[in-house]
Amino acid sequence: MNKNISTSIFLIFSFIAFGQCPTETIYLSSQAEIDAFAATYPNCTQLNNAIEISGNGITNLNGLSPIERIEEGLIIAGTDIENFSGLENLLYIGENLTLFGNSDILTFNGLNQLEEIGGKFFIDFTDYLENFVGLDSLTKIGTNYSLGMQISYNDALISFEGLENLLEIHGEFEIKGNESLVDFRGLNNLTSIFGNINIHSNDNLETFNGLENIQYGENFMAIEFNPKLISINALENMNSSDFYQGVYIRNNVLLSFCSIVPVCNAIADATITVIISDNSMGCNSVPEVEAQCDLAITEADFFEDLSIFPNPVSSTLNIKTSENISFEKAKVYSTLGKLILETSEKQINLETLSAGIYFVEVFTDKGSVTKKIVKE
Repeated sequence: MNKNISTSIFLIFSFIAFGQCPTETIYLSSQAEIDAFAATYPNCTQLNNAIEISGNGITNLNGLSPIERIEEGLIIAGTDIENFSGLENLLYIGENLTLFGNSDILTFNGLNQLEEIGGKFFIDFTDYLENFVGLDSLTKIGTNYSLGMQISYNDALISFEGLENLLEIHGEFEIKGNESLVDFRGLNNLTSIFGNINIHSNDNLETFNGLENIQYGENFMAIEFNPKLISINALENMNSSDFYQGVYIRNNVLLSFCSIVPVCNAIADATITVIISDNSMGCNSVPEVEAQCDLAITEADFFEDLSIFPNPVSSTLNIKTSENISFEKAKVYSTLGKLILETSEKQINLETLSAGIYFVEVFTDKGSVTKKIVKE
């Protein structure tokens, strides 16, 4: 075959395979530009550079449906989209997925085929997003220490449901300022975080439930300023040997029990800086926690040996302890952490309290534990 003809055929097939794609970062700032993408870049399925989308009036991404891979990053900022319809064919993002200031996002539907984010997954400032439904195929985030996952200031976010297939996060795991977040449901299959763990300023976070299968974390772990946090027991299976930069548990005013294995191991390792302060009694200082570690007390022990009933309660709340522990006193707090009453009696009259949710902290000779109650 003539060499020129062979070259022409190769170029034709190359064009069909890769299409007419932009050769540098593409910026789309209007709905019209998004709608015209397929016509402007015919047969383009793989972007070798980044794509940035921003601007009021952008309500959908349907014009981007041919895209299957983005080798660099995807930034979507300040749009009016409610979901990611139009990105159904996207399988891979090579660098960061940055979602900033898209206040109307409701779901991740449209990203159902996305398998990997090679950089940082950053989502910030949404008003209505409650979970991560739509990210059904995502298995891995990040490729090195400087990347990871940052979820911050999403007012309606309740859980991580939708991320059930996520296995690894390479880089920091930072969850901050999500005022409705209750726990970590949805991350049940996550086993490793190759970077810092930083959980702070989540106003309604109560437990770490959903992270029971986490076995590895590194550099440092900080749990701070979560005013309703009552349990970190879900982290019991984590190996803390790589938290060489420190473990910080501070300003969680209802957290009274933190002598879980990774924290105890960190305290026992003289090379690890451990700071524990301004939590509830029992988890208010390193010596308090160390004493519980030495006694090998577990949160499960408390819940076996101590019961609070009835719950919900209309008038009198009863506290019952086994012979293994000795009751000392109890405190009742509002959901804002305000002390309402303190008593040395096992029967607590709550008739004067308004209906709602409260926290009862029970102190014993082996430490203290906090439980949530409902007043009818």
